Amino acid sequence: MGGINLKKDNIIKVIISVIVIAIFSYIAIFGVKIGGKTIIKSVKEIKTGLDISGGVTIVYQATAEEGTSISEQDLKKSEAVIRKRLESKNIFDYIVRSDVSNSQIHVEIPADINDTSKDPLKAVEGLDKTAKIEFRDPDGNVLLAGDDIKSAKYSEDPTDNTGLPSPHVVLTFSDEGAKKFTDATEKLVGKTMSIYLDSDEITAPTVNSKIESNTAIITMGQGTYAEKKSQAEQYSMLIDSGTLPFNLKVVSKEFVGPYIGQKALDVSIIAGIVAFVLICVIMIICYRLPGLVSSLALIAYVSIILFIMSSTGISLTLPGIAGLILSIGMAVDANVIIFERFDDEIKNKLAPSKAFEKSFKTAMSAIVDGNVTTFAVAILLYIFGIGPIKGFGIILAIGVLASLFTAVVVTKFLLKQFIHIASKNTFLFGIKKEVK
Repeated sequence: MGGINLKKDNIIKVIISVIVIAIFSYIAIFGVKIGGKTIIKSVKEIKTGLDISGGVTIVYQATAEEGTSISEQDLKKSEAVIRKRLESKNIFDYIVRSDVSNSQIHVEIPADINDTSKDPLKAVEGLDKTAKIEFRDPDGNVLLAGDDIKSAKYSEDPTDNTGLPSPHVVLTFSDEGAKKFTDATEKLVGKTMSIYLDSDEITAPTVNSKIESNTAIITMGQGTYAEKKSQAEQYSMLIDSGTLPFNLKVVSKEFVGPYIGQKALDVSIIAGIVAFVLICVIMIICYRLPGLVSSLALIAYVSIILFIMSSTGISLTLPGIAGLILSIGMAVDANVIIFERFDDEIKNKLAPSKAFEKSFKTAMSAIVDGNVTTFAVAILLYIFGIGPIKGFGIILAIGVLASLFTAVVVTKFLLKQFIHIASKNTFLFGIKKEVK
């Protein structure tokens, strides 16, 4: 009776797992809308890159203060700041170049050229801001400036006793900045310390005591949660990306066509679906029940990728598709390694349950090594790459992490349940002759 109950528990776990995978896959593909409001985006809302959907070229005119000139080095610095700001908005498929003779910077970003109702400038809002941050005392004296701040990150961690999410900016000071901050708070106990961004006061908290810390937070003022979140994200992006050496003004914007086109995406999607189905069929034929498990794990993998792509707003480019296909190959490879080890252990007369444990243990080092090296390459591409190469690195890294998760967690969990359910029928595990 105990064995029967155990099998029932395993069957229930398998059914629940399949239902969870099916629901998550549905959500990842079709999204979630409540009361006409999009909660989770569908695959149709995944952004496509310049090579697939085209985009818009925005020309910024650099204007310096009277009596100063704009050098090529200044334009290069502005390029770097603009790139960082684009990437903080999850826009990795871009082209940024300078026109030194006219003191202009040309920025090309993805946009739907068939939908002219949307203003592409909304996507790059804030790129042309100088973002000069200063901490001032009540008399207007500057206590800390941009060079004293190492980084600025957006956070939703609670900032009061309610425990509710609170959008704010976390500033990390340099060593010199931390010393200045400590000295300033010591002198201003009971007084206000104002924080200015581009000469606009954004907050003026009262200093209650001397603060010896290398971090500080900027809380948002009045407004809805969405307004505070948008404002905090904008502030963190502007402060963290650095200060532009001069003012930029949009002088023109022009839609540009795709380099390859939508047909290339359609063909890639069809090829991807056909390849996915063939992989599942081959895995089931070769490994039977474990092959079915790997197919379920692959469905979970694809759903995770689609969910991340639609939620983060990362543009899908043809190099990105190549990264996804590469990571699918790694996900299948991990399953093949596990199943081959399992097959060997069964042939060595081990019981299925013991063969399962040993196969995962012996296969794990090879799986981790392969995924870690590929992940390291993806990180290097992200760090040193520019534009589409950086985007390829990010998608490859996401794919590697997702494939590792599905292989180690999903495949292992489901296979363990199936072994308890059908351990006596080794044919279902790819062995023609049952072990006696």
